[in-house]
Amino acid sequence: MTDYPTARTVAARLMALADPTRVSIVHDIAVAGPSAVGKIADRVASTTTRVSPHLRVLKDAGILEDRREGKSRVYSFVPGIFTSSQRTDDLGTLHFGGWRISIGRTAGR
Repeated sequence: MTDYPTARTVAARLMALADPTRVSIVHDIAVAGPSAVGKIADRVASTTTRVSPHLRVLKDAGILEDRREGKSRVYSFVPGIFTSSQRTDDLGTLHFGGWRISIGRTAGR
């Protein structure tokens, strides 16, 4: 049985992914790698004003982290939470305390 703190963390991360925009953002970062907010917004066909709250949810859930680069914030996966794949149909896997979620190449579309 999964211990309670781990179960709460997994549930929080799954809830953070329960939004189409956030799924698109995660897919985008899996494809493009660490990116500035403006670039992410452009690639998910949105604006920085709309994308920023979604990035905050993903960061608060422990999926993404950010760092300042000049005037921009660059978002990337928290170390150890995503591993890329060499398979042609799979971008990689998110790791949530014993749970694994595969990200397909077309997941964010």
